[in-house]
Parts: sequence; C-alpha cells; structure tokens
Amino acid sequence: MKLKRTLATLGATAAMTAGLIGFGTTAHAAIPGCNDYSIYYSGPTNAWYTKVPTIGSPATNFCTLRSGASGMQVYYLQDTLNYCYGQDLGEIDGKFGPKTAAALARVQKTLGLDPDGVYGPQTRDKLKWHWMTLNANNSCNTLYGAGAH
Repeated sequence: MKLKRTLATLGATAAMTAGLIGFGTTAHAAIPGCNDYSIYYSGPTNAWYTKVPTIGSPATNFCTLRSGASGMQVYYLQDTLNYCYGQDLGEIDGKFGPKTAAALARVQKTLGLDPDGVYGPQTRDKLKWHWMTLNANNSCNTLYGAGAH
C-alpha cells in the first residue's frame, strides 16, 4: 500500500513538473484574446488619453492579440506601432496580418522582449502608446509613465 502511494505521488509530481516545463511555450495561449479597447486618461485634469486593447466587462488589459485578430483593438495597436515606432504598415486597417506581426516583432526586439509578433501583457507594459489631447497634441509614453508628457 505504501509503495502504491509513493508511486502515485511520484507520478503526480512528474505530471506537474512536465506541465510547468511546457507552460513557457503556451503562456500566450492561456491568456484570452483582446476583443475591445478602453480609453486611458492621464496628465493634468486627465487631458491626455490613449486607447488600449482590452477584454471583458469590467474591462481588463490582460489579453493578447495575434495574427487573425481584427477590430478597433488592433487598429489602436497599429496606430501606436506606426506613430510611436515609425513602423510603416501602409493602411491602418484593424486587421492583424503578416505586416502587423512583423512590425510588432521588430518593436518587441528593440524593447528587449521575445520578438514573437504576439501582443500580450509584457508587450503592453513596455510599449510607448500614442497619447493625444483634444487640442491635437500627440505624445508617446508607456501606460504607467503617462503622467509625464
């Protein structure tokens, strides 16, 4: 009986270890896809704003975008890649295709991230987003450094 429990414990430990080892390759797969966007405000009297991909209600920005995605959430990512990083995507069309994936991978590489062409939380936090005001001022800044325009 004791041998069976020991073998069962070893088997469970091996299964958990194998699951942890494989987690790194599927981390993006476990995070849901962004299906909307939210407006973030910053600066004196919230004069500055940017639009960031999100999911759910209440919205969370803990989501991913990858090839095949489409919508305004992709459009605002493309706008940031174009305006803040000079990535010439041609027409910004809200479709996450090969040009968007390649542009994102180039930017990820310059930010010291894995250049996988998939937008996720690490990319979101490192990106300098396209911030605007109602007076047509433009700036690029991270989400968490947004107060210093």
